[in-house]
Parts: sequence; structure tokens; C-alpha cells
Amino acid sequence: MKILLVNWRCIKNPEAGGAEYHLHEIFKRVIKSGHSATLVCHWFNGAARQEEIDGIKIIRIGDKFRFKSQFKKYYLKHLAKEDYDLIVDDISKIPMQISTYAKKPVVGILHHIHGNTLYKELPFPLAFYIIRQEKLITKFYSNTPIFVVSESTKKELMELGFPENKIDFLFNAITQESFPSSFPAKSPTPTITYVGRIKKYKNLEMIIDALPKVVQYIPDIKLEIAGGGDYLDKITEYSKKRNVSENIIIHGRVSENEKIKIFERAWIFITMSLKEGWSITVLEANAAYTPAIGADVPGLRDSIRNNKTGLLIENNADVLADTIIRLIKDKTRLKEFSINAKEWANNFTWEKSAEQFLRMVYEWYPQLKEK
Repeated sequence: MKILLVNWRCIKNPEAGGAEYHLHEIFKRVIKSGHSATLVCHWFNGAARQEEIDGIKIIRIGDKFRFKSQFKKYYLKHLAKEDYDLIVDDISKIPMQISTYAKKPVVGILHHIHGNTLYKELPFPLAFYIIRQEKLITKFYSNTPIFVVSESTKKELMELGFPENKIDFLFNAITQESFPSSFPAKSPTPTITYVGRIKKYKNLEMIIDALPKVVQYIPDIKLEIAGGGDYLDKITEYSKKRNVSENIIIHGRVSENEKIKIFERAWIFITMSLKEGWSITVLEANAAYTPAIGADVPGLRDSIRNNKTGLLIENNADVLADTIIRLIKDKTRLKEFSINAKEWANNFTWEKSAEQFLRMVYEWYPQLKEK
């Protein structure tokens, strides 16, 4: 098949996150099955207009604020005449509505419905606009099959009125060979970590707020924070205001190798995000024998198996502090969670997800089997 991918961002975009990683990892494997893929995304400062990454041809156009309308014009002028067999619409915040004008088979990929969490992340007018656009998914994608990454997202989509028979799963995964096959050497001092994008809705303040109480019982506790994002400076300042900066190491962006080392030495991974589609970083932590404590919210309910690979708790700093203290002091339970976490992570590979993508596309569009 000749596949056209559409996402606001590419894997190199400074604002790229789990959705972009998910798309890239799956389709670089789909290509290995004999297909081709071209991704159209918005241009960002310093980027090439066109390049190839892992076999995926990247075309960057327009800008992040007007990409929806810019893509439509670009498609109708340049791409409609191309012989694409399938279009993959990676739906992020503002739906592209490609199936309303492209005369090709289309499938969607949806990580989560952002909903009211956008009010915490964006100015009110923009958040209000995007939330209204999300509610139109059922209207504009009624004939478009959609992949979701979790049971939580499937439920959210069905609550909007989307038919269940047009939904299937395309799970997040990890590159298994990058992670340790046996229990790694953990940090000699108790270490907790957050790795991921540093955004307001990730709620990192909650972890920092929990730390003073944890320090009372575990004075040598360390919190490592790694990742980039537009909220990094504010989190750095916030840690200083809470007088726990000496217990916190903020790395900023790190390489893939350093990220895995952080996961390996951590005792517990923590994410108190207000909402997730799934959270690839939970799986990555698990693959390094690191269990997770997470907020009991959509997405994290799917990636964290409560009382098996970690714990789901209410979004409360005191509760988080007590949970961290209990789990660190209970070495037997912590070791059990760590082993369970590794076993859980072993279930998810990008190869399986790529195979699932092709299997369902052929089921939804049988005519593509001959392509």
C-alpha cells in the first residue's frame, strides 16, 4: 500500500510526544512489510521542508496554528492526484476532518479526548474551541474507522456517540531490546522519577508538593525529572519555592539511552497527569523493572495494573506522599511490583501493533489486500 499519514507534528518536532512516537514506531515497521508511507505535518523553525526518517518520507508545510486549513489546500492541490491507497488521520486536539474531502479510504488514530483538561493547558477561548471541535468527531468521522490506544479512550469515543463496531485498538508499545532483560542495579538511595513532556496538565506540582512529607520519613529520597516542554522553567521555579530543590534533579531533555538509565535506577515511576491516552512512559518504566504510582484517571487506569504493576491513587499530595513512603519501606511488595511490571511490559511490542494495524485495515477495507 501507498499510505499517507497526517499529523500536526513529526517525531523531530520539539513539541512531539507520545502520539508522534506511536505513529513513527508503528509505520517504520509497516514499511518493512513492503508498504510505503509519507507523513505530512506542520513545519517548525529550523526544520527541513522535506526529509526521510526511518523510511518515512516527511513533508512539512505551514505552521502549527493553521495546519488544518493549510493541509486541506495542500492536499487538494498536490496530493489528491497522487495514487495513495490509504490515508491515516492521526487525530490530535483539532480533528482534521480529512474524510470529508479526500476520496480515499481513511482510518483515524485517537489517543484521547482532551475535554476539560484543556482549560488547564490553554487560554479559555482556544480550549473552548478545541473542546467543541472534539465533540464533532462523531459527525465528521461517522464513516471512518478509528483506532484507539486504550479502553478508556474507546469509552470516551462511544460516549460521544461513535459506533463501537468502527473502533479497534492500536496499543502503545516499546522497543523491547532497548531495555534490560534482568533486574538492573537500582540506585543505592531511594529514587523516584517522572519522565515525559513537561506540560501543565501533567501535574508535576503534585509530585513536588508530596516531597516535603516524604523527606521527613526518607531524608535521602531523590526525585529525578526528565523531559522537555513549555512548563519546564515553571516546574524548576516551583521546586525552589517548595524548599525541596536539593532532593530534586531536573535533567531537561535527555537522550534515549539516558532515559533508559533513569528508568533503570529508579525505584518508582510517578505520573499524576490529569489525563492520558495510555502513557508510553509507564510501559518504558515497567520494562526497566520500575513500577508506577499514578493518578486514577483515564489512560493511566489502562497502563497501570492496580496492585499488580503499581498503584492508582486519588490526585492528592498527602495521599501520594503516604503511598510513596509505604511502598519504599515495603521492600517485598516493591520487588513484587517490579517483577510484575516487567512481565506486563513484555506484552507490548511495536511489531505487534504494526501487525494489528494492517490486520484491521484489511478487515475494514478488504479491497486494500491486493495493494
